[in-house]
Amino acid sequence: MRKTLIILAVLAIGVPLLAVGQSRAATHHQLAAKTLTVAMHDPGCHWFSVGGKYKQSVSMRGPVSLLNMDEAALKIVGPFGTRHTAVGKKIILTKGSYRITMVGQASDDNTLKLTVA
Repeated sequence: MRKTLIILAVLAIGVPLLAVGQSRAATHHQLAAKTLTVAMHDPGCHWFSVGGKYKQSVSMRGPVSLLNMDEAALKIVGPFGTRHTAVGKKIILTKGSYRITMVGQASDDNTLKLTVA
């Protein structure tokens, strides 16, 4: 009987501590968003700037912090609907497919495609 009580006491203390440690680690991991920059670059006006190269389409593991360094606000259409992001501001994007254009852009400007896994 005494051994059973000791085992139960150890489990009652150890299991919740283990669960708390795992949940804190999972929360910290989820908060680490990678930054992806939208930059002004001709031709086509705006591009994703990735490792010193300019791309129209990017796939990343999420969450992604999209930084607008273009010349105007961005229109972001995705699973949550439509949002606008001002110049110099960031928006966090989670899992989904996104189409990004500049607000009031000309018909020949780029439409950027972002896939967040």
